[in-house]
Amino acid sequence: MSDFRNKIIDTQGKMFQVKRTFPENRINLNKGSVDDLKSFFHCDTLFKAQGLLWVCNEIKEIDYVKIEETSETQKEKESN
Repeated sequence: MSDFRNKIIDTQGKMFQVKRTFPENRINLNKGSVDDLKSFFHCDTLFKAQGLLWVCNEIKEIDYVKIEETSETQKEKESN
């Protein structure tokens, strides 16, 4: 089994940081809640795939506007 810890995966059009993976059969999801597991592992997302339970945090997309340097700010830098 590969070590996926701290890897970045892309699934369902979103990116996630894998915190931990372990075999599905090591935990009984019928006894407790998924929210309890998320709280315990300090994560926001759980997946079941490839016979594993994937404990992940979603990497949020951000919107930003690139700030271009004006000729005035370039002159200020050159004078300092």
